[in-house]
Amino acid sequence: MSFSKLSAVVFGVLFIILLYALILSALKIMNKDVKSGGRRKPSSGKKSFGLEVVAVTENTSLKRGTVIPIRISVTIGRKEDNSVVLADQHVSGNHARLIIKNDILFIEDLGSTNGTYVNDKRIVGKVKLFGKDDIKIGSTSFKVL
Repeated sequence: MSFSKLSAVVFGVLFIILLYALILSALKIMNKDVKSGGRRKPSSGKKSFGLEVVAVTENTSLKRGTVIPIRISVTIGRKEDNSVVLADQHVSGNHARLIIKNDILFIEDLGSTNGTYVNDKRIVGKVKLFGKDDIKIGSTSFKVL
């Protein structure tokens, strides 16, 4: 057997081994994806925030225990163009806004008449929020998740 035939056989075998390794790793990834149901875990670098409805009035479509996800910005008020509409006489048309900046959640009172409360303290302007903080707007209460 000549050197060229021997090297062709060796490279052929190495190519087949490499191909099988690639197929095996692809199958492992697909198996892991099928087991998780296609759900991806949030990346550890990005925080995710939400608001849980703790107390509501009978005039709102929100139910106690509902979780409102916060992506970039959420507005709360009585007007229909808000992300969360509260049909409460103590809520202003554009009452408050929740904003995520640099993985930090802030709430901003938008000049409401009756105020926005965080942990039973009336806020002015923009305030940083932490997990389990209580927010009260009108007679509706939320908890930060």
